[in-house]
Amino acid sequence: MFSHMHLPRTGLALVALAVVTTACGDANLLPPANVVVAEDTVTLWAATGTAIALPSAYDVVLATPARTDRTSSFDFMFDFVRDTLTGDSVPALVPRGALGLSADGGLLLVSTKFDSLATAPGSGYDPYKPVYLDTNSVVVVRSRTQTCNFGITSGVYAKVQPLAISVSFRKIILRLVVDPNCGYRGLQLGIPGS
Repeated sequence: MFSHMHLPRTGLALVALAVVTTACGDANLLPPANVVVAEDTVTLWAATGTAIALPSAYDVVLATPARTDRTSSFDFMFDFVRDTLTGDSVPALVPRGALGLSADGGLLLVSTKFDSLATAPGSGYDPYKPVYLDTNSVVVVRSRTQTCNFGITSGVYAKVQPLAISVSFRKIILRLVVDPNCGYRGLQLGIPGS
């Protein structure tokens, strides 16, 4: 009896939203990745007790250290913070939400070894809680949300491991792998899906 069915405009919008939301992070539904996932080593200085000209934060979207006095476009900061259980001062990565910035993205401490971690988890990122560190810690970072050039919104993902932590110099050397392909969660070197 019905030759075709009409969905109300709101119905079409919801269907489109569902398709876009489903595509986020699913490499089978995203356009081909074209930027190489690479490894880097960076040094960050504690946000307190060091010269302001030294970078204390990291911008995952641009894959670069950032100075907190010059920009709020970063995804985490390094500092020595008070451990809530012991009261000791411990090295930590602090997500932007814990600093009063938009609580977008977050940090996730994982038990997987750095080299074995191939894909960033799809959920579980805490936008407010600092992650206490030692040189065995592996942290996955979801950046603040970006609008990808193909219309969806997503974070950019990275994995981080401290190589060295200096209490006396108040600095940390981090090993990082960032997947700059918006919407992808691959953390292996090379172009995702190739």
